[in-house]
Amino acid sequence: MAGRLVYAAFDVVRYTFKAGGSAEMEQQKNSKKVLKITLLVFLAVGLLVSFLPFGTEASWRHIFRFFGLTDFAAAADNAPLSIHVLDVGKADSIFVACEGKYMLVDGGTQDCGEGIAEYLDRRDVKKLDFVFNTHPDADHIGGLGYIIRHYQVGSYFAPDVPQNLIPQGEEYAAVQTALRQTDTAGRSPFCGESMQLGSLKIKVLAPVKTGDSTNNNSIILMLTFGKNRFLLMGDAEKEEERDLMEKWENLSANVLKIGHHGSSTSTSEPFLRAVQPNFAVISVARDTSRLPKRDVLKRLWDANIPVYRTDVSGTLVFMSDGEKITVLTEK
Repeated sequence: MAGRLVYAAFDVVRYTFKAGGSAEMEQQKNSKKVLKITLLVFLAVGLLVSFLPFGTEASWRHIFRFFGLTDFAAAADNAPLSIHVLDVGKADSIFVACEGKYMLVDGGTQDCGEGIAEYLDRRDVKKLDFVFNTHPDADHIGGLGYIIRHYQVGSYFAPDVPQNLIPQGEEYAAVQTALRQTDTAGRSPFCGESMQLGSLKIKVLAPVKTGDSTNNNSIILMLTFGKNRFLLMGDAEKEEERDLMEKWENLSANVLKIGHHGSSTSTSEPFLRAVQPNFAVISVARDTSRLPKRDVLKRLWDANIPVYRTDVSGTLVFMSDGEKITVLTEK
């Protein structure tokens, strides 16, 4: 924990100077000098912190505040509800905070675990009440082994995937090992199951039935807070979208987390008409897949739906008071 907090401190300093830097060469040089001095101060203070009686984590937070250093998402710390779509590349990880209760939906790739933990530490997270793995693909389950080992997890949820679809990779095995070693309760939620995270209502809308791929066995969640609704699609493709529309009469949502990183396999026109979101969110990064696909973006454009992308804007934070939604972007 202490090591992650030191890295988090450096990350906060890096972000602060990146955000406040000028285009002028002289100012850049000055900023670099100040950055070096600040890092040296943190190293010195870090040694002192290790001897303080009230804990390393709490100590670092007081130090951050003393120096006036916060990351951009600190603005959401006092929001009744905040949903953080983390910038984890072409992968998924969504952190939800409501009234001092926390949950994580997916954990990105295996190399994302420590970075997600640093982000959670800055949010003062000590326990995750719920952890959902929407489906066991490496870009969704990869970092969860690290998270399960480093945080108390109240309940772990994953879909009941047919034996022939269970991945043979180390990411899936690492999570199963972490669950056993930490004695964390894990199970598959049933379609229609409801639960609470503070005042946030969570409803499991899918899988409605067993699909033919891991993507089409994605856990799909509807989060409701007051009048605001958030629909998290995992990597659900058109087949699971169709199951969803046949099963549920009302799929309207203010925010839609686009399925499968903006692939053409997902976000069909009938589905968009059923949801009618005010905002669309795509967790994605540039690679050979060239996501999000143009046809998906065109459907969103034609429907006049504003699109937020992690590859463009970094981590995205949606804050709600139950009436209004405010969007905060890292970049």
